[in-house]
Amino acid sequence: MRRKGPCAENDQGLRRIFRISSTCILIFSQAAITLQSKAIHRAQEASTQEGRRPVTAGDCIGMTKLGDPSYWYGAPSRGLVAKFSPDGEKFVVVLRRGNLEQNTNDYSLLLWKTDDLFRSPDPDVLLTMSSSSNRPAIQNVKWLADNETVVFIGENVRELPELYAFNVQTRIRKRLSDSQMNIVSYDVTPNGDRTAYLTDRPELALFDEKALREGAVIPHGQLFDSFAAGLKLQSWEQSKLLFLTGGTAHARRVEGAEGIQYGTAGGSIPLISPNGRYVVLLFQVQIVPTAWKEYTNKGLKGWISQKLIENQHSYLSRYELIDTTTGERQVLLDSPVLAWDTEVAWAPDSGSVVIANAFLPLDNTQGEERRERQSKRFAVEVKVPTGELSKISGEDLKLLGWDERNNQVTFEAGRPLSTPEVGPKVLFHKYGDKWEKTSNSLPDDPQPEIVLEEDPSDAPKIAAVDSASHRHATLLDLNPQFKDLKFGRVEEIRWKGSDKRFSAGGLYYPVNYVPGKKYPLVIQTHGWTSKRFYIDGVFTTAFAAQPLAGKNIMVLQMGELGDDPNYDWYFANVSTPNEVLRAVSSYEGAINYLDSRGIIDRSRIGIIGFSRSSYYVKYALTHSKYHFAAASITDGFDGGYFQYLAYNYANSKDMEGINGGPPFGRELKSWIKLSPAFSIDKVRTPVRVMALHPGASEWEWFAALSRLGKPVEMITLKNGEHLLQKPWDRMASLQGNVDWFCFWLKGEEDPNPAKAEQYARWREMQKLNN
Repeated sequence: MRRKGPCAENDQGLRRIFRISSTCILIFSQAAITLQSKAIHRAQEASTQEGRRPVTAGDCIGMTKLGDPSYWYGAPSRGLVAKFSPDGEKFVVVLRRGNLEQNTNDYSLLLWKTDDLFRSPDPDVLLTMSSSSNRPAIQNVKWLADNETVVFIGENVRELPELYAFNVQTRIRKRLSDSQMNIVSYDVTPNGDRTAYLTDRPELALFDEKALREGAVIPHGQLFDSFAAGLKLQSWEQSKLLFLTGGTAHARRVEGAEGIQYGTAGGSIPLISPNGRYVVLLFQVQIVPTAWKEYTNKGLKGWISQKLIENQHSYLSRYELIDTTTGERQVLLDSPVLAWDTEVAWAPDSGSVVIANAFLPLDNTQGEERRERQSKRFAVEVKVPTGELSKISGEDLKLLGWDERNNQVTFEAGRPLSTPEVGPKVLFHKYGDKWEKTSNSLPDDPQPEIVLEEDPSDAPKIAAVDSASHRHATLLDLNPQFKDLKFGRVEEIRWKGSDKRFSAGGLYYPVNYVPGKKYPLVIQTHGWTSKRFYIDGVFTTAFAAQPLAGKNIMVLQMGELGDDPNYDWYFANVSTPNEVLRAVSSYEGAINYLDSRGIIDRSRIGIIGFSRSSYYVKYALTHSKYHFAAASITDGFDGGYFQYLAYNYANSKDMEGINGGPPFGRELKSWIKLSPAFSIDKVRTPVRVMALHPGASEWEWFAALSRLGKPVEMITLKNGEHLLQKPWDRMASLQGNVDWFCFWLKGEEDPNPAKAEQYARWREMQKLNN
């Protein structure tokens, strides 16, 4: 008989889910001293945890975090915490927390005065807004030159986002737009007289009046999800609409601005010049220019050689310029841009822009100059509107901004993929027509730095650090309620995979860990970094580290592929059969390592796949000799035949790479050998499948396992983001996984009567495994 256990959790909102089925001793050595110190530390830790309750999924959702979406997507917090006014006398911080009762995300805009920081001031709460969508309620905060007004994109419950201006002195909020469409990004001139913003395009029905009479023609490249939803795939599926405003005039749409690319790293799109005359935008390239095929950079060649079909866009873009007075559009820099890896800043006089990490045009070049441009990227100044170029540097630099007071451009040495740590700042000054490096680092800034202090064992706190006076002040503990919670200890570990390559990750110990006891293990499959405090996991979807540790399950949060990570290896092997072999070898090595330490039970191992790692988990379930007692997969790429047919060309090329070619003719044999879906009959593991919207991404596995009589359950959400945002969606994902692994790894059921039907289904599935 199955025993009842403590896997209880508030499951409100799950109804909205659509279910598819001390002793004194003498110490004689330093080693003994060390052992005693550790024992004392453990005893103190146990004492301080007495009377506290374990972490739940609800605690994960209600945790206060930085409101900047970049932080949620994994970007380092440095530079994202505070937005200083132009005079440096004050700054604002945006925070967010999930509200399970209302199914909203609640945002706060907080203000501090710089001169008061080291006198322990409380923040001034300027504004609160709540979002019931997947979008932030407050985002993209910018100060105007008056040092009193901030502009931001904001929304309230059941409303679309609009542009707002908020005066921090008068507390008056003014709406600047009336778009009645989803505003995704904007820019504003320093004095606030002109704005430029992008919106989503209206959705087009596949069955319009003509199609109802004659039938709908399905265009080449139509995505299955769009088709199933009855929507027409537009020519530029990720493009946006551009609107301009000036003074009190109504916004006007810029006609002919097709193919706008949204979402460059480190910059706001669109970028309006300080005088409001021009806007710089990234435009997607549908037909890749022939001349671009001469670029030899390895990271670029694969994107250039894409074969595109009708209605599909390239992942390449280029910078173009729009005249806000005439609406005319021209190419600013005729060279390819990978939209996620570049930054732009306007000169204060509006006469030029600086672009970092840019490939330069090849026209009218030869010899060594041409060879350099073919392979390297540069920081470059581009005159407006002529497009005249001035090289700044060929170093690996990230653009931070243009210092108007000193007419200097500031960079950070190293970019995120090549240097995970924050690099020193580098200054360049223009002398005549040439740029020169003036310093390898900036002098001490009289303005304190506002940072987020956190590590795997310490929850985030906002602090002020004055490098000149060496003063430090904690400004705000984001989650004081955590003092009442019992957390599992977190330890960073390293091990060798079965392929002998090293991996790293974070090991979450059960809250009531007893040395010598073997525990169930759940592997969370990617994203670990030792710089962050993760209560659930690296992502807001699927992962539930501390809630699982609270149920006395050990959790391993895996890092990325390679050696901590070895980016060179990864980029040489991604989209090849070696990619998944590396991942599964790392899982197997982790199991061996933890087993050798005598802390896990090899017969009770669970694994969670999400996004790209869903493919790795599916491969492990069908190809590894290691046994997994339970698995969960959510919204993932899987290298399968159905996804190959249903989704866009870029995904199809990725699947051809990992499976040895297209699934037709001679290459089909390779698919049968490598693609997990063709070996799905080998699955001996109960699988929880979660789709974040009613679509096809996970249907193949659910349908096939069902046909084969395997224990499988599929849960779908009505409208979930890849990284889940809405509290009820997150609860369905996190608490659902906690219940699933408690059931299959420990034989425990939550006694909550509302979950009786869930456990009845699972007990029926259990019979399929016998």
